[in-house]
Amino acid sequence: MGAVILAAGAATRMGCIKQLLVFRGRTLVEGAILQAQEAGFAPVVVVLGARADEVRLAVARTTAEWVVNQNWTSGMGSSIKAGIEKIPADVDGVAVLLADQPFVTAEHLQAMVRVFRSPILAARYAGTLGVPALFGRAVFARLRALPDEAGARALLRGSVVEVAPFDLPEAATDIDTPGEFAAIIDG
Repeated sequence: MGAVILAAGAATRMGCIKQLLVFRGRTLVEGAILQAQEAGFAPVVVVLGARADEVRLAVARTTAEWVVNQNWTSGMGSSIKAGIEKIPADVDGVAVLLADQPFVTAEHLQAMVRVFRSPILAARYAGTLGVPALFGRAVFARLRALPDEAGARALLRGSVVEVAPFDLPEAATDIDTPGEFAAIIDG
């Protein structure tokens, strides 16, 4: 199973490129890559967009692959599609991950893979389904058909494809503002 790490956003609420914030000795994007690789995902593809050259330097310190989404401003769906296009045809599924969920660990991801049976397995936290999420190859066409401005939420919360939940409260922590980052540093 491969992994697509979404790291294309401009982080306007953060006021700086959050993918490069340092947490526990590494950038957030490097941390996400490390967790995906330790979980056994291959390949690990990082989708770049805003300030791609700067984020690429952090990715280059790893063995992850990367792709630049030239249409990153159009929305998360365009980034998902750009990442999916880099997944080889012989890979049976993909995990969609975010660069800014620092408490999602390799152990969490491995546990998700162990129970993955349906077309989609999504993290359940804060009363909703979200990423990380695992998608079987059977739903890749649906991922490619997402509107550019929509993330995977349309598939995770729709009724077209069966989605199995995986309780993962740690995924509720994502970093969007300086206050949220300060809270994890101080916590």
